[in-house]
Amino acid sequence: MAADRRRNAGALGERVAADHLAARGYELLERNFRTRHGELDIVARDGYTLVFCEVKARIGSGHIGPLASVGARKRAQLRRMAREWLHERDRAAGTREIRFDAIGISLDSGGRVVWLDHIENAF
Repeated sequence: MAADRRRNAGALGERVAADHLAARGYELLERNFRTRHGELDIVARDGYTLVFCEVKARIGSGHIGPLASVGARKRAQLRRMAREWLHERDRAAGTREIRFDAIGISLDSGGRVVWLDHIENAF
């Protein structure tokens, strides 16, 4: 049951993050791109910048924010997944820069957004 709740929070968080990015003019290119290293949550374009976005959502108001889990190991994993995406896709045409963003979302027990923290160029 806890895994379902976590999975649901993650899916909701990704929808909220995608809406957030779209509302700010980002072009969403892909969501949930699966690789042998894991899954890229969102790939988007912000002008001439290709953005790989990691989304972390948590239910409740614990002392540790959702972005605390994006440590060195996770960042290395995201870089490997981005390389794989670039290798498999030709959507990088016109890209001048690549950026890694992180979006942390805190949800209440009813699934409503308490806060959203979008860190551009997080690493």
